[in-house]
Amino acid sequence: MIKREGLAGLIRLMPPSAGAGVMVDWETVQRAWGLVFPSDFKEFVAHYGGGLSDLDFGVLVPATVTPETCDEPGAPKGGMGFITADARATWVDTEPSGIDAAAEDLVTWGADGSADLYCWLTHGNPEDWPVVLFSHDDDTWTRFDCGMTEFLRRVLSADSRVEAMRDSALWGAGLRRL
Repeated sequence: MIKREGLAGLIRLMPPSAGAGVMVDWETVQRAWGLVFPSDFKEFVAHYGGGLSDLDFGVLVPATVTPETCDEPGAPKGGMGFITADARATWVDTEPSGIDAAAEDLVTWGADGSADLYCWLTHGNPEDWPVVLFSHDDDTWTRFDCGMTEFLRRVLSADSRVEAMRDSALWGAGLRRL
């Protein structure tokens, strides 16, 4: 499966730091979201937690919040929910063309120091969700037909299939570590 190859390749390029992984109550989180997250995302979080060490890139670890942990009304999806709401509003504001989706189809899984947003289009089987990137530099959306870990592996290894990421600080970062 490509997604597992993506994670294995990612681990070869950038091994996770000791103790970086995070345990998530996936049943509770998925119930709050009303969807099942892709297996490669769950495995990434188990290995890396909230990001790739030493890179200005964060992965949004899903969590649920309660009135005891957050006083914001209607916030059962935690920080990932807030950033997804921002991405959905940005989708509506920027009126992207060439990508068949509605704002409600987006779920944000990552962000970088340039305020770029890394999302999934949640059409069909979660194992087949493509990555959609919003670039704040030029207010554009770009679709990548691969899963989250395969996308990261491609960017970190400067793979031509994600050439649109060439200006990102992530481009080829895994090769610089070898």
